[in-house]
Amino acid sequence: MVIFILMKQFPFLLILFRLALAPLLIYLVYQGKEQYIWIIVCCYLALISDIFDGIIARHYNVATPSLRLWDSNVDLVFWLAAIWCMWVGFQHEIKERWVLALPLILIEWIPDLIYFLRFRKFGCAHNYLSKLFGIFLLINFTLMFGFENSILLTSTMLIGLLSQIDRIFIALILPNHCCDIPSAYHAWLIKKGIPFKKYKLFHS
Repeated sequence: MVIFILMKQFPFLLILFRLALAPLLIYLVYQGKEQYIWIIVCCYLALISDIFDGIIARHYNVATPSLRLWDSNVDLVFWLAAIWCMWVGFQHEIKERWVLALPLILIEWIPDLIYFLRFRKFGCAHNYLSKLFGIFLLINFTLMFGFENSILLTSTMLIGLLSQIDRIFIALILPNHCCDIPSAYHAWLIKKGIPFKKYKLFHS
């Protein structure tokens, strides 16, 4: 019984763990290149925690909207910290792509602003493109902090822009606040009352 209760709390503990990794990333990037490997380790730990908090939450039936909102907001905090690390470590490479980097930073806040203005709550769409963006970020971090190779940086920024545009349309289309919306198309289906199947693998 005690183990069952602890496991029900474990998804939230994993989210808090990911939140704690964010300031650790900031600390590490200012300690010099010899610490870059630990930045990569933190990113992989964040991905693992993000996968398993959803799996465990669904298994123990505690995947509440509140937990999903925490998960989404902590993801944002962690990856903003990670992107700051990229800026500190690779300013030249990012400045070369300022045409993509600047709008990506500026529109990051727009979906949540729309959610808040419409529903008085922040969003937690967990759309497919955001997940693809997270995967590309992870690979890009591995290449840049591990091998000082920025070959995927432009592609990662483009996917990031597409994911944010998709989130904006989701926030505009949804008739009411809800989480785990795969894409703007699925938000339109919800608005029209057309059912569709969600795949659990993509909502962890």
